[in-house]
Amino acid sequence: MSLVNIIGNLFGSTPNQPKAYAQYGLDELNSMTFFERAKLQDWRLELVTLGFTGVFVILFFIGDFYNKSLVTGFLNGINDTLKQNFYQVGVSKDELYIKDSSENYSSYATGRDNISRVNIDIKLRPRHNIFVWFLEGVISFFTEAVKKPIDKVDIVIYPSFAYDNFISAIVSKLGMNDYRKFNYFLSLTKTSDSAKIPESFVFMSEGNEFQEKILTEKLLSSLDIQAANFIRYFAFTDQSTERPESIEGFAPLRRVVVSLQIPSSKKDYEQVCKLLESIFDIIDKLASKEISFKPESLKKVLKTRENEIEKVQKAMELEKQEIEAEEKAKLKREERDRIRNLSPAEQAKLEKKEQERKQKKLQKKQRVRM
Repeated sequence: MSLVNIIGNLFGSTPNQPKAYAQYGLDELNSMTFFERAKLQDWRLELVTLGFTGVFVILFFIGDFYNKSLVTGFLNGINDTLKQNFYQVGVSKDELYIKDSSENYSSYATGRDNISRVNIDIKLRPRHNIFVWFLEGVISFFTEAVKKPIDKVDIVIYPSFAYDNFISAIVSKLGMNDYRKFNYFLSLTKTSDSAKIPESFVFMSEGNEFQEKILTEKLLSSLDIQAANFIRYFAFTDQSTERPESIEGFAPLRRVVVSLQIPSSKKDYEQVCKLLESIFDIIDKLASKEISFKPESLKKVLKTRENEIEKVQKAMELEKQEIEAEEKAKLKREERDRIRNLSPAEQAKLEKKEQERKQKKLQKKQRVRM
């Protein structure tokens, strides 16, 4: 039996019923009960629509619930380490995280010497909307404008003290070009391999001294060759993620950015916790001046900042000149239109004045030469 016949039988009718609803007269319809009239209508489109909506709602709640479980699992996985280091973990005493949307969550930690705060931003695949998820996945194969959906966590640690400006990062080779492309501060660094770190990672640093002094034994113990599968990069930086478009955008914003994919095993979470503890330890050493840098290295950093500021200044000046040229061209067009609308007599009078002005200007130049 076909689906059409099954649906028809549900309402006591078949696809081959003698008369359609529209073929009945008003008197015939008035003589029927509500349910008798309902049986005459073909409800297949409505049933399909209702079924589609029901499936979409069910998938929405399943995807939303799964994303929540990922967030809870991640925060619980690093919760002990955060509680050992911070007075407050979570956005409040009663809330571990805030749900900004079904794919965006955020958490927070504060209350530690040398660290002002820790912001945790979690962006997950849009599992609640399977159609968007599918489209983003397909389109990302054909254009770089749309990124492939992943489950990503950015942990941003803000020190509570000032220290020397520098950028130094350890980056996974899996996606290193994209990380450099979409993070302005990484574009200021040089990439180099090192035998001191697992071969699945590279250094991106403004100088050898920065990467050598940041690579403590504690930090090195948190990395192995497999860690590059879930540790995307971590970076000490004073510059913004987006390329500045004004001089003010170069003001130092010192922080440590740790970018991860959601870990998948207990061992992975242990490594993430070790990584965070080692970064907290490095921040303490920067605060106590146990880690410091040579003036020569810092001069190179300053020169890089000055060069970047100069690029922005030139771009701003060029934009200013373009705006001024456009304004002048606009005024000339308006003046031509005004003259065009004058009467012939007025145009002749204006032309005579212009000739007299040019003649006076020419005579003045001749007197200066004499």
